Amino acid sequence: MTVSTQQVKRPDATELHIGRLDNAQVRVSLDPYLSVLALTTDALGGRRRGAPESWRRHIRSVVSPAQAQAVWPLVAPGHSVTPDCVSPLNPILETSVDEQIERLRDLSPDDLLADLDGVFGSSGPPPHWRTVARQPRNWLRAYASATSQVWAAMRPAWRDARPLLDREVARVGAAAMRGRLDVILGGIHPSSRFEDGVLKIRDPEPARFDLAGRPLVLVPMVSGGDALICSLDRPDAVWLGYPVPGAGRLFRSQPAPESDGDALELLLGPVRAQVLSAVSQPVTMGELAALTRLTPSAITYHCERLAAAGLVRRERHGREVRVSLTPRAERLTELFED
Repeated sequence: MTVSTQQVKRPDATELHIGRLDNAQVRVSLDPYLSVLALTTDALGGRRRGAPESWRRHIRSVVSPAQAQAVWPLVAPGHSVTPDCVSPLNPILETSVDEQIERLRDLSPDDLLADLDGVFGSSGPPPHWRTVARQPRNWLRAYASATSQVWAAMRPAWRDARPLLDREVARVGAAAMRGRLDVILGGIHPSSRFEDGVLKIRDPEPARFDLAGRPLVLVPMVSGGDALICSLDRPDAVWLGYPVPGAGRLFRSQPAPESDGDALELLLGPVRAQVLSAVSQPVTMGELAALTRLTPSAITYHCERLAAAGLVRRERHGREVRVSLTPRAERLTELFED
């Protein structure tokens, strides 16, 4: 199994070849276990993934040193492969976190060792998994306990995030109905991109996978904005865990929106919908930053993503860059006005 839980600096990318999105089975799953894993690795893995320090500090306060140490094999720098037996179950099932913790506790040391052999082959596990191989029973107990403690600590946040999660389900549904799932995949994470039917994800251990008729399951997570967890080689489904848009409101203790809001916002996300709406007529990048009250770097980033989706074009006129809508964007906005 390939699980990427790291913010990777190298440019190498794992490729998921999806092909035509209208032929793919795309689903959304509200599986809290991936959120637990994302926040666990953020707080205990020694590498930030966007969760605020207050959350990281709270998670560290509820686990013992042995439990924290058990998380390290999952976040070792330069590695992204994790044994299947300790990975999340298929998110399509939306199995409860408690059930997945019990599965970990019931797993035999022999099964874990066999899985390590199957994943890493005759060369044996890499250094960060060798300690686990020497004491598999102790590691399983410590890791299951760490997961249980983190889930208890974050359960209220998961409950509070329900309006955001429901909003994301509606956003993906709106994109699917309008044939614009490419917009969702193109903006799913800052370190990924979607082009010509291929989703490219930064990965220290890059590989190539084909969807090959399997369901593509999108799993919005309550996590820091840099978190990304994926499994691309299971026979039953491919799944991608990504930060739910608007999670920062939870971190700031602000209420999540209660309604679905504007349909264009559901499709593109609030910031890019704001940018697109501001380009009702050609504007310069500076004017766009003033209209949206975003920083120049943020405007540049979001315009790049909108341009990649074929929704805006940027043209240089002397020292200025003007942004305008493409015919595709005009047709899209007309759809939402109906």
